[in-house]
Amino acid sequence: MPADDMRDPEGLMAPEDYARSRAVFWGGAAVLFTDALGRVLVLDPAYRPGKLLLPGGGVDQAERPSAAAVREVSEELGLSVAVGQLLAVDWVSRGNPEFGKVYGFPGETVSIWDGGLLEESDIAQIRLPEHEITSFHFLPPAQAARRMRPIERRRMLAALRARIDRAGPAVLEDGETVGLGQALQRWDVVPRIATGYQDIAWHPAMEPAAGLPVKQAWVWAFDPLGRVVVLVDPRDGHIVLPGGTVEMDDNGPKAAALREAAEEAALRLHDAAYLGYLLDPDGAVYGPGTGANARARYIARIDSLGPAAPDVATGITYGRLLVSPAQASELLGLGCAGAEQAEYAARTAAARWGIPLSPPQAAIEIPHTGMAALLP
Repeated sequence: MPADDMRDPEGLMAPEDYARSRAVFWGGAAVLFTDALGRVLVLDPAYRPGKLLLPGGGVDQAERPSAAAVREVSEELGLSVAVGQLLAVDWVSRGNPEFGKVYGFPGETVSIWDGGLLEESDIAQIRLPEHEITSFHFLPPAQAARRMRPIERRRMLAALRARIDRAGPAVLEDGETVGLGQALQRWDVVPRIATGYQDIAWHPAMEPAAGLPVKQAWVWAFDPLGRVVVLVDPRDGHIVLPGGTVEMDDNGPKAAALREAAEEAALRLHDAAYLGYLLDPDGAVYGPGTGANARARYIARIDSLGPAAPDVATGITYGRLLVSPAQASELLGLGCAGAEQAEYAARTAAARWGIPLSPPQAAIEIPHTGMAALLP
């Protein structure tokens, strides 16, 4: 019962009974940092060997969660930073078996804040507290998640998705999304760091050299608002563009990209045009023993998306999302070449078709039943 409640006290709880009835919680705060490749900063605490954590800790009495986040970063990393957006809030119940045994634990509300991207100069200044933190690592999200407690894994991934989605904080209870959540949360999307792609070059508008085989072809498929289709692999939550391997029966890489888009995503495309290629100089991306090859990229306009169906090659029914090109680049994890490619695709679509440049926004899930024609 609030102290300034002026109602007739008859029938109301006594103040001391009301106070005892209220939930009592601890507070926790953590910070999500990434590097230029999209890898997540995690710490190896001496008091919990083998189980990684985001930088953070408990909120002191009379301390705001954002201030606690700043203080913990200073204490654990030796960095003076200002936290950005609130990315996630997790209500952890008393007795949660995933939390571990902590004396007197009454339950906790944990907030995850955005620390942004750490440059090399920032990373060089990290100083760990003696006897508390043994090491720090920048790991791909999936790899970091495997080395965290399950509840902290779900919390970290939810915060990372919320950062990319730009749709506001994720709301969790015991590490699980409350309600339907946003599309990236519903599909358990795990932003990738695509193996081998970080060092290969993007060649916009250029054709591969004579004799350089084109092994795969992928397509940036645009809707009228400048968003593109990406596919979610339900096996691991990773994101891919529509496209795939150029088969012997395909009439060139463009035909392969359009065929794969139809098979994987039931995409009907229009005005497909060549965009450029990625050079895989030693075949490391495609596979050992492949040799130098090119991976072509195309742009196209979406006519329609049919009902979701299993891919004829894999039997997988992919999730289908509409995101901005910049968000697609973040989710695909193709490094600098991916960011350059996404920007070039968006600007080419704008110049070619008058499609607007889409700002980052909440991902849209394409209905399982499909969507009618998107072109006027």
